[in-house]
Amino acid sequence: MSSVTARRTVRRTATALAAALALAGAAAAPAAAAPRTIDLVNLGDSYSAAFGTGGLQQVEGLPECYQGTGQDHVDALGSHPRVDVILDAACAGATTQDVRGLVSVPLVADALADADVVTLTMGGNDILWGRFIEACSAPAEAAYGPEPCEAMLAQAPSLVAGAAASAAETVAALDAETDARIVVLGYPHLFDDRQDTPLISAARAGELNAWTNRLNAALAAGVEEEGAVFVDVTDRFRGHGVGSAEPWILFDPESDHNLHPTERGYLSGYFPELLGQVARAC
Repeated sequence: MSSVTARRTVRRTATALAAALALAGAAAAPAAAAPRTIDLVNLGDSYSAAFGTGGLQQVEGLPECYQGTGQDHVDALGSHPRVDVILDAACAGATTQDVRGLVSVPLVADALADADVVTLTMGGNDILWGRFIEACSAPAEAAYGPEPCEAMLAQAPSLVAGAAASAAETVAALDAETDARIVVLGYPHLFDDRQDTPLISAARAGELNAWTNRLNAALAAGVEEEGAVFVDVTDRFRGHGVGSAEPWILFDPESDHNLHPTERGYLSGYFPELLGQVARAC
């Protein structure tokens, strides 16, 4: 463990101890005492911005930042009586560098200073994930053969390594501005790889799902080195990819929301995992 990480660990341990003592005091206080509220900041890319749920809205104070309008895991947390989402600044299309750049924006910096928990997804846009899907889709392979897909897959190791390194830098930048528990959520498998579909063959679906696993593993290693918590959601989404009997991933090529979790995916896939992490911050 580096000296910087060690200092962060000591700082977080002290913060957790203080919180535990405060909660212990609250337990001994009269029943009328209000329970502690967790202040939460949400950042990241479209998988933290309700894309897949329909609609489009701009985040107030961030002109280039857009989110979906349906219910997602952040909305579900916000409805919890002990969670206050003080800022939801996840932006569709954001890269790890874009998220890092938000740290210096006064709106975000002020919220981070008060936060108990920071949640985010990041890394998928860094690896140009949409290009993998486009090149490896069944229609593309029928039209152009397997070479474009194979060329993209050949780039995957370096793209994943770069995304993980940049994600670690982003966590370090966040950590410098907040004492909050930083929770990085991973990505689900987008496809059911048990059978061919008009969108993608079972073999290609399996390859892309395997690269999702590698991306998640690389992100986990990078952000955990900087003191963040990584949450893998692939088990929650298992059996609910595109092509399954009950998909939690939207497939609508005409929509900007295509290949993102539906409301059911956010609420049944992401929310239970995130709620557990928020509970640990109490």
